[in-house]
Amino acid sequence: MSRYTTVDPTLSGPELLRSAGDEVVSWPSISASRARQVNWVVGEYTRALAHADHPLDGDAHFTKLFTAEPVQAYLRLARTGQLRVRKAADPSKSSDSSEQIRLEVLRLLVTACGAEDYAGLPPQPDPPRQKPVAKRPRALLRAQLTELADSPDATTSQLRMLAIGAVVCDTGVRAGEMCSRRIEDLSPALEELRVVRRPQGWSESEAFCELLPLSSLSQGALKRWLPERKRLLARVGGTATVLWVSLHSNHQDGQTVPSGTPLMPRGLARAWTRTVVETNVEMMGQPSWEPLPTRMEQLRRGVQPKASRAPIEPDAEKAAVLLDDVAARGHALAQLRLTEEEGGTAELQARVEVRRAVRNAWAEGIEHALQLSVLAGSGLTDDAGLAAAGWEPALLAAIDRSQGWGRPSKAAAAM
Repeated sequence: MSRYTTVDPTLSGPELLRSAGDEVVSWPSISASRARQVNWVVGEYTRALAHADHPLDGDAHFTKLFTAEPVQAYLRLARTGQLRVRKAADPSKSSDSSEQIRLEVLRLLVTACGAEDYAGLPPQPDPPRQKPVAKRPRALLRAQLTELADSPDATTSQLRMLAIGAVVCDTGVRAGEMCSRRIEDLSPALEELRVVRRPQGWSESEAFCELLPLSSLSQGALKRWLPERKRLLARVGGTATVLWVSLHSNHQDGQTVPSGTPLMPRGLARAWTRTVVETNVEMMGQPSWEPLPTRMEQLRRGVQPKASRAPIEPDAEKAAVLLDDVAARGHALAQLRLTEEEGGTAELQARVEVRRAVRNAWAEGIEHALQLSVLAGSGLTDDAGLAAAGWEPALLAAIDRSQGWGRPSKAAAAM
């Protein structure tokens, strides 16, 4: 029996499906988009039970509802458009992705009903393989993004597009994964990005964390985007931790929402397409310019980053050891900066060692603010000292803003 099972086993038919759907939607691992899919499938299967060509009716028990014959009958009716609320232009056309979603949701409903021992769901089909982008077009894409990066008069929307495009080309992350990235997910030197992967139909235990290297193009693009992001947050109060934010104010539920609010996946995709179209028109006729792809999905094709696994949450004992190392290396560097010539052999070696310690602590999942507090206690209290320890100044400013009031050292000075 599943640990999620709370559905009343005495229910049947539509009531059982609705109860199972409500249970699935209540799970913390279920996103808003998945919740809409669950309600869609529950509605379809409910209408299937009232259809003359379905072998079950409204009295169907959970031990029969998910067996092979009723499920196949439901899928056949849905595939041919006979369960639609509104008539389709061509009901004979079916979608492979719709079929995949139905099967994913049915598995969730089975779990909610505790019907695993009775279920006869067909195997999940493999998603269609996308043709990878060839090396030359990908190299050309990078060259064009670099051209934008070198442009001193690039607009804010282009700078955001540049940063998004470069990061996606490096990491292959999806729109949802991009929108959930925070300032904390950038390594101190902007050399890596932390991404939490959640496979389709995921549960909390199936999520895993990866560290993905960022190219010099992505690092440069982020250095230009982060100051723009800070400017956009001028009207947003309190903490601000997400990496990608809106450029303009808009309306939501009758309320005006200022610029600097978090981007959602659909908004991210629309913003990418809009800015790419504008840029392609602007750059038309320039030597060697080829139109950039208008869909973010096209950037991901063929990307195979060299990812390394990392914990989703830091281990307390290991974190304590790593922070002790950060403190010791930071203290050594601070002392050398006071007594030795800057750029000397000893000072340069100390920089390497503290940067390694800082990176290892970040990779474990230790928060930026905690590391910066430790470094401040070790004597590295100003931006120059932190830059020597490997912290990108643009990221330091973003960390200040993400705290709502500043780094621990600055907060102490203000008291």
